[in-house]
Amino acid sequence: MPKPLRYPADQAALDAMFSNRARWPNFADHFARWQKAGRDALQAPGWSLDVPYGPGPRQVLDLIRPPAMAARRTPLFAFIHGGYWQSLDKADVRGPGPAFAARGIAYATLEYALCPNVTLSAIVGQMRAALAFLWREAPRFGCDPDRIYVGGHSAGGHLAAMLASDPSLGVPIKGFFSVSGVYDLAPIRRSYLQPVLRLTEREVATLSPVRRKPNPGTNLWLTVGGDELDGFVGQQAELAQRWRRAGDSIVEIPAPKLGHFDIVDQIGNFRHPIGKAALAMIGR
Repeated sequence: MPKPLRYPADQAALDAMFSNRARWPNFADHFARWQKAGRDALQAPGWSLDVPYGPGPRQVLDLIRPPAMAARRTPLFAFIHGGYWQSLDKADVRGPGPAFAARGIAYATLEYALCPNVTLSAIVGQMRAALAFLWREAPRFGCDPDRIYVGGHSAGGHLAAMLASDPSLGVPIKGFFSVSGVYDLAPIRRSYLQPVLRLTEREVATLSPVRRKPNPGTNLWLTVGGDELDGFVGQQAELAQRWRRAGDSIVEIPAPKLGHFDIVDQIGNFRHPIGKAALAMIGR
C-alpha cells in the first residue's frame, strides 16, 4: 500500500489545507449561482420534486426524466451535494438536470440530514437508503435499475465513494464520478471541522474511502481542480493510487485553473472535459 499523506502538526497549517471558504472568500457568490441554476432548472419539464426516500424531512430527492421517454428505460445519474456534511442541499446541484435529461439520462439530486444534528454514519446510511430506493423504484421513474451511476461534489464525493465501495449495498452501481471529493477523514477529525462533525475514531476507520476497496465492476472517474487546496489534490491522488492497487481502472480528468467552487459547474457542461467524461461514463 502507498504511504499515507503527511499532514502538518500545526493546527493553522492543517486547517488551511481544507478551508475552501478561506481560500475563496467569494464563496457566497458561488452558492447564489447554484441556487439560481437550481431554480432555473425547474422550468424544464419532467421533474419529480421532494420525493421521500426515508422518514426524515431531509431524506428527499429531486429527479428529472428525459422529456421523450424511449422504449427502453433510461440510465440514471444520482448526484450528491457537498457542504462538508453540514450545509447546502439538493437544489445546489439541480442545475445540470435538464442537460442530462436532454441527452436521455435521468438525473437525481439527493439530500440528507446535516451534522451536528446527525452523525456522519447516519448520513452514509441515508445515502444507502436513497440508492436502494432509486434502484427499487427505478421502473416507476422510467429508469433502468441496472444502469445507475452515482456522483458527488466535495462531501458528496465522499458519500459517493462510500457507496461505490460498499459490498453490502445491494445496488449494482455501474459508475462512480467524484468531483473534488474527501476520501480520508483522519485529517478532517483533527481540523476546524471537528466540533461540528464530531467524528469518532471508528468513523475515521470505517468511513474513509482510502481505507476501503471499490466494488468490482464499477467504472471509476475522478476530478479535482488544478487550483484547489493541497488537501483535496493530495487526497484524490492517494485514493487513485490505492484503488488502482486494488486492481481497478480509474480515469482522472484534469481540470486546470478550476477551483473548488467552480469545478462542479462543469458536470453538466458537455463541451468541457468533465461533462464529456460524465457522458462517457454513462455511455452517452
